[in-house]
Amino acid sequence: MKKIIFIAHFVLVIALSFSASGQSLKQDTLFMPDQFRQYQFQLDEPVKSIDELRYEQSGEKIKGTLSPDGLRVIMENYKKGQRVKLNVEHADGRIESVSKSPCFIHAVSYEL
Repeated sequence: MKKIIFIAHFVLVIALSFSASGQSLKQDTLFMPDQFRQYQFQLDEPVKSIDELRYEQSGEKIKGTLSPDGLRVIMENYKKGQRVKLNVEHADGRIESVSKSPCFIHAVSYEL
């Protein structure tokens, strides 16, 4: 009888240790790997449109959109640690070249 109780406790301890470890963030089906996340940066003032969004060193184009309020640029598949540059058109028609350091670029977070 003691052996059966010991085996039952042993199985219970093993089962609880597996359930206590849970799922890590990377195993979660809702987790989006870095290459699929959206990243954003803030502009100093609202702009009308953006153009020529690129990595500063390589010149590779980045798919990006302007937020509806004209204050943020949202980028798809951004490679972390890279400086970006783009041209912005202000409401008064002037065009300005803007460069953003990676320390100003952050992942977009969505709250449920």
